[in-house]
Amino acid sequence: MVCLGNICRSPMAAAVAEDLIGQAGLDRQVEVESFGTARYHVGEGADPGAVAALHRHGWTAKPHRARQLEVDDIKAADLVLCADRSNLNTVRRLAVSGGEDPSKVRLLRSFDPGRRQGDDGIPDPWGGGDQDFDLALAAIEPSCEGLVRELATRLAV
Repeated sequence: MVCLGNICRSPMAAAVAEDLIGQAGLDRQVEVESFGTARYHVGEGADPGAVAALHRHGWTAKPHRARQLEVDDIKAADLVLCADRSNLNTVRRLAVSGGEDPSKVRLLRSFDPGRRQGDDGIPDPWGGGDQDFDLALAAIEPSCEGLVRELATRLAV
């Protein structure tokens, strides 16, 4: 999971995905990590608003320290999911520079079957209030549900 600073959207997405992966019994086959494309918050914990939103909606907030995505992280991953188009473009450029296939870099919202055309990013709640974090989480949840459904199908083979 990738966003800009790795303190809001990507830690929330990782927490939701991990919980759903565990519920689906895929936790021995799937590992979830989160990163940022920028160094702004490296070493910091998740934004308190992100943690509070997860708790308000019944998700488990995992301990978190922000990290910046590196080429080796992309090489180690089967799938890299970005919060928005800006991060998608940044990560695809990084993948190509490291000789990696950019097609394994996708938007997290691409897994949300109910998203509207052109509604492909997760809004950045950074600096906002509870409603902004809840709005981001409302885009993350169906995306992660769709992701886990697809993973379950792929891994059942």
